[in-house]
Amino acid sequence: MIDNFPTRARQITFAARFKAGERGARMIDVDDFLVALVLEDQGLLVQSVFSKILEGQGTFVNMVQSHTPFFSSETVKDLLVDLETHLPQSQPVAFTTEVPLSPSLVRIFNSAEALQSRFKHSQIEPLHLLAGPSWEKSRAEVSDCCKALESRKKRCC
Repeated sequence: MIDNFPTRARQITFAARFKAGERGARMIDVDDFLVALVLEDQGLLVQSVFSKILEGQGTFVNMVQSHTPFFSSETVKDLLVDLETHLPQSQPVAFTTEVPLSPSLVRIFNSAEALQSRFKHSQIEPLHLLAGPSWEKSRAEVSDCCKALESRKKRCC
């Protein structure tokens, strides 16, 4: 599934794995993914995740184009503090250890794939992943994220 993600979505997934391992989680869960999504949205992946992996050596080469953030910086600050203080902490998991996706996160990825297909987009974008929980919760409702996707479809098609 992740192999079919474009660079930006793969980077978010990779960062979620890093954040889950950092806190000692045995699975990458929705909250880890949300932290990574927010960090990517704000352009903070390089400084908060990838710089720790590179440890000052080398350069991150797979940079994606900048974008308009989904969240305001004030919202992000509060959200990250809330998530990172309430997530369970344990001994960190080695970076080389495989950490599976939680069933909840797999459902979100499947919902994102369904949204991509519904709106006939060429690839899964972070907005599909963000809308996934709303789509999963009630496919009959059209959330703000789905409306944003719909307006994007009209501009692209």
